[in-house]
Amino acid sequence: MPDAKLVALVRNPVDRAFSHYQHEVALGREPLSFEDALTAEDDRLRGEEERMLADPGYFSHAWWNYTYRARGRYAEQLERWFALFPREQLLILPSEDLLGAPESAHARVLEFLGAPPHRLDSYPRVFERQYEPMPPETRERLVVEFAEPNRRLYELLGRDLTWG
Repeated sequence: MPDAKLVALVRNPVDRAFSHYQHEVALGREPLSFEDALTAEDDRLRGEEERMLADPGYFSHAWWNYTYRARGRYAEQLERWFALFPREQLLILPSEDLLGAPESAHARVLEFLGAPPHRLDSYPRVFERQYEPMPPETRERLVVEFAEPNRRLYELLGRDLTWG
């Protein structure tokens, strides 16, 4: 796919992890508390990446459902993409850009993809749920855990997203 263009949306990984957890709870797939799910993540995922790499047809339910922390380590994921595609073929869009200025973000994506400009009548937020806030001590633990992966991401993007 030499001319492929890819758009990736990245979100503060702490908020992404908690939102993903809440989604799994709402679907009835997550019986654990958030803190216990974070603790269980490594055990739940043990061997899954190797299985996916060994068998392209293998679908990992554990990877799909329980990657609360793993999916927020964006730099390691982007480095894999950058090994296959030139950087100019990837647009990395922080969710703050989309949420703060959806019309501008939409226009930027269309331009990047080479699509004609098209303004929508509205830019509604979808899939928004209300749930209890994350315990402050858990948030702080995740902020510390994601500090280095976020620094690597900011370096790759040439932009500090000031997630913390």
